[in-house]
Amino acid sequence: MISRIKHAVVIFFILGNFSLAFAAPPEVTRFALSNGIKVVNLYVENSTDVCIFSYLPLGLVADGKAKTQWSHLIEHLVLRTTGPIHNYVERNGQTTHHGMHLDFIGTTDNWKQGLELQAKWLSNSPLSETDLAEELPKALSELDFVTNNLHTGLFAMAAWNQVFRHGETDIAMRGAIESAELSELQAYRNRHLVQGDRVLLCVIGGIEPETLQSAMEEQLGQIKLTANTLPSATTPTAEKNRNATWDVNVTHYMESYAIPGATHESYPAFFVANVLLNQSLMMDSELKQLTGSIFCGVDLVTPEQTYLYVTAALKPDSDVEKVKQRIKQLIDQLKQPENNWQVPMAAPTLSQQFSAPMDIEMVMQQHKPTGMTETMMLGNLGLQWGLLEYQYGDTLPQFASALANISAADVADVVSRELTENKRMTLVLTPRAAE
Repeated sequence: MISRIKHAVVIFFILGNFSLAFAAPPEVTRFALSNGIKVVNLYVENSTDVCIFSYLPLGLVADGKAKTQWSHLIEHLVLRTTGPIHNYVERNGQTTHHGMHLDFIGTTDNWKQGLELQAKWLSNSPLSETDLAEELPKALSELDFVTNNLHTGLFAMAAWNQVFRHGETDIAMRGAIESAELSELQAYRNRHLVQGDRVLLCVIGGIEPETLQSAMEEQLGQIKLTANTLPSATTPTAEKNRNATWDVNVTHYMESYAIPGATHESYPAFFVANVLLNQSLMMDSELKQLTGSIFCGVDLVTPEQTYLYVTAALKPDSDVEKVKQRIKQLIDQLKQPENNWQVPMAAPTLSQQFSAPMDIEMVMQQHKPTGMTETMMLGNLGLQWGLLEYQYGDTLPQFASALANISAADVADVVSRELTENKRMTLVLTPRAAE
């Protein structure tokens, strides 16, 4: 579903402006339930808001062969197992390349109802033909929305998965979920959604840790977690430069580079390089003329490999070779330490942001977007921090600490060694010819 809270981890500083003052963050407590579900609690004293997020492993770059978007459709159906949704601010979710998160936004008066909803969502409740008939058009409408606004980045990652992990050349973004049978979706959900070592809940708001832990054990501690893994790659392709068609009326370009995973000593330098590159991509005047949404990340993680990626939706009649060449030029700039002058300021700031959640009052005062309420800001803070905990786990403190020591030369070194034309994998997705 289209989440009312932004899914991506937001870096709250702008390069070149590092005046951000860190105030007292929420109190962080971590514990595990008797069945292995991990929990991180962000206690905000005197808050009347409570937001509960569950993070699950099934996502757009882990779907099985010819099952493009099955994870996305399952997200819709799982949320409906607790009844029709009349308030998408209170109950919502999103499926991305990270996996899936299911959200409850409530208060200190109804937070136990939120735990009950999460417990039902994670308990393999039966899916419904009626819900499938109602939710399929909604899932398709999200694809329509991003297509019309040239924001096809997440869906391009689903296509990338089918091309590079499963050897597909014609990607059915719509067709794969339109033809899915309910029994198949339910079996797929049962096998892959709730796995023993890959379930985490993040709770932010005014519930003290002791009270929360007891209630969560009661509501969620009896859920049975499977030991099954995510769908494995079936026909991984060795070809580095691929062209494919898809049933989406946008031409989309992606490039990706295999990099070490988050526990590797060089990963923090890749992360800082990604922050610098992302800023360049979004600010570049030439790319603005050629593309819609364009961004990069180091968080494209399949069951087999981690990748740095760049993804760009092309405007009509744009030359993909010009886009490719301009991205290469921006990457090449990072290979010279003198071009990475922001690093001595950016790296310590990133380290601070990854060391502890920021204080909600400070965020409201300095970074409140127009139209966002305090509840939405609190939820966004919790959603971001929970995703960090889910991505990095017990290694998050070490990762945060390592970021502080990254230099301009470190960034230049990893980019020069790993982000080369020889190691680049490219994918050009073009609209399928009309039948």
